[in-house]
Amino acid sequence: MMKKILNSVDTTIHWIEDTVSAVSLAAIVAIAAANTIDRYIFDSGFLWADELNQALLVTMAMFGSARAVRTGGHIEFGTVSSLPKSKSVRIAIRSAILAITIGFLIFLFIICAQYTARGTILSTVLKVPRMYYYMSMPIGFALCLYEYIRTSKNKIVNDPISQGNE
Repeated sequence: MMKKILNSVDTTIHWIEDTVSAVSLAAIVAIAAANTIDRYIFDSGFLWADELNQALLVTMAMFGSARAVRTGGHIEFGTVSSLPKSKSVRIAIRSAILAITIGFLIFLFIICAQYTARGTILSTVLKVPRMYYYMSMPIGFALCLYEYIRTSKNKIVNDPISQGNE
């Protein structure tokens, strides 16, 4: 029962990461294209376009980075952790690297959450509190933490798949 609940939570998180990343990218492209057309064909432009695209870019990057953790899209220290002959040493190295990564993500989550909480200044054009623009940063780091913790056993125990010429 518990495993079924956790699987449905994981599926929901996966769907959210994919959807937010894709919608953010589509919105960035649409707004940039519309603003370019408006600027060069009609000699005007959307004042809010740059501000909104910046917020969407941060959102896409944060949710996309969590998605990259899930799909193995981030660079790993595979060469360093694969050098020793002893499996226990390789596991220890991967454990240390993962602990440093998780510690760094926790630090970034805390700093970004504090930064977001202080974001009471209004944005220049849209007059929206900046904290709404910054919310995606702690959420993205929390999702990255979730993904690393979820896959930690696999990342530590299993040797990474080597790529390149064998």
